[in-house]
Amino acid sequence: MNIPLSSYSSSGAESAATAGLVLLFMLIYFAVIFAIVGVLYMGIFTKAGRPAWGAFVPVYNGIKLLEIAGRPWYWFLLFFIPFAGIYFSIVSLNDLAKSFGKDAGYTVGLVLLPVVFVPMLSYGSAQYLGPAAGRQFVAYPPSYPQGYAQPPVQQPNGQQYR
Repeated sequence: MNIPLSSYSSSGAESAATAGLVLLFMLIYFAVIFAIVGVLYMGIFTKAGRPAWGAFVPVYNGIKLLEIAGRPWYWFLLFFIPFAGIYFSIVSLNDLAKSFGKDAGYTVGLVLLPVVFVPMLSYGSAQYLGPAAGRQFVAYPPSYPQGYAQPPVQQPNGQQYR
């Protein structure tokens, strides 16, 4: 009985060719996915008055999406902090949804099912209203009445009232 010791012998050329094919497949796969994502975000860029080609440039598109949402550019760096980056991503997606007049439910959709909600935002009836982050932290306008825990207002005659 003659049993071969190894039936899986291969030359280095066969291994290199297989690795090359795998790398080529991965490159094509990621290029197609990146192109699809660019097309999905292209509508958001055009609605916000940004150039459509910006959706296809890797770092530039992230920074411009933050600009559309009303967040500063350095938030892009905050996305790379482990665990905290998830928070910053969700907050920026919430601001992006608010910039188009959508509510928190739409943010949940952008986080959990972006393949459906990003095209709805890009090519649906949503209109770009402007950056949301600048509008969401507004101080009390002077037309509001005095509320609880606010300093008393001086009357012209020197008396105070609450």
